[in-house]
Amino acid sequence: MSATPADAYAAATRTYLAGQRLDMRQLAGELGVSRNTLYRWTGGRERLIQDVAWALSDAVIADIWSRTARRRGSSRLLEALRQYVVTIVESSALQSFVRNETQTALRLLTSRGPFQDRLVDRVRSLIDEEAARGDWRPRSDTGVLAYGIVRLIEGFVYNDATLQDDPAVDDALAVIRLLLT
Repeated sequence: MSATPADAYAAATRTYLAGQRLDMRQLAGELGVSRNTLYRWTGGRERLIQDVAWALSDAVIADIWSRTARRRGSSRLLEALRQYVVTIVESSALQSFVRNETQTALRLLTSRGPFQDRLVDRVRSLIDEEAARGDWRPRSDTGVLAYGIVRLIEGFVYNDATLQDDPAVDDALAVIRLLLT
């Protein structure tokens, strides 16, 4: 049986979750395909890392959102964002990535690009969904609000982690609370 693009993403996800550096040559060898094929399937190492990180993040967000369904308005958004921030802070795979490839991790996760753009879109969709329920109204354009929330999370979580400080989860949530209430 020959490898498929889905096999490449599954193998890359296993590597990421194990806290190991993603080596495209090694991954191509594991899959029995050429590096050219692997790059064509994935868009390259950096895009693959962003796609893997996003798939994991999106699954976490979906799970958290369903578990917070009984809450409404800003209470639901705050609780969902709190759980998301705690999850990423406690992620050993993410900690390994930030520790072992600090500059790459910061660039891929906190700059405009596939990961950040999708995270902003996802947060915006959560804000829009909660606003549509009618119990709460955002005080700002939801795109701007979502972008601001994501940047706050990045600043308090990733930047603190690179400085070897404990991420300031409570501080991040206090500022997000001000934006949402």
